[in-house]
Amino acid sequence: MTLRRTVPVLALLVLALPGWLAAQGLGDVAAAARAKRAKQAEAKKADETKVFTNDDLDKGRPAGETQADSEGSSRARPTRSEEVSSEDRPPSEEPSGVVDRFADQRPLLDALTAAQSRVSTIEARIQELRSKLNPMSGSFIYGAYGSNSANEEAAVRSELQQAETDLAGARQEVAAATEAVARARQGRPRPPEY
Repeated sequence: MTLRRTVPVLALLVLALPGWLAAQGLGDVAAAARAKRAKQAEAKKADETKVFTNDDLDKGRPAGETQADSEGSSRARPTRSEEVSSEDRPPSEEPSGVVDRFADQRPLLDALTAAQSRVSTIEARIQELRSKLNPMSGSFIYGAYGSNSANEEAAVRSELQQAETDLAGARQEVAAATEAVARARQGRPRPPEY
């Protein structure tokens, strides 16, 4: 081969070799990433189906205590179901074991939830009314889709003022209901309005 043919071939090889090696490197990186994800998925699956044996439990016991010692001490104490018989169970507790711990506070909690719901409703209405008065809003009264009526503007302003007054009252209801719930949880007497 002549020098004229050798130089272009060598130049071509020098230019093509790094690209070919980089492509091989990217393929290897992708294969390694797939293998890593597969290994992590297997490890996660193995963690989810972990079975604990007595040996695992023995590892957590204090030194010198055996399984028989811990079983004997746990058997000596009565369980919760043995402690409270059906005769001793208060009438508010259902036999299925489902107990509403907040049964005495339920009316107060319901009043608080209703007051919070009312505040949210009024705040949404105020937002809607304010958007009608906002020139940057799509629902602006004097905008392209608005009524362009001064009467509507006056009505919206009046309704907005009433809604803000209602919001102040609703927030006071929330505060009063919150205070009533706090009093009930602390064991203090209820305020007379509840």
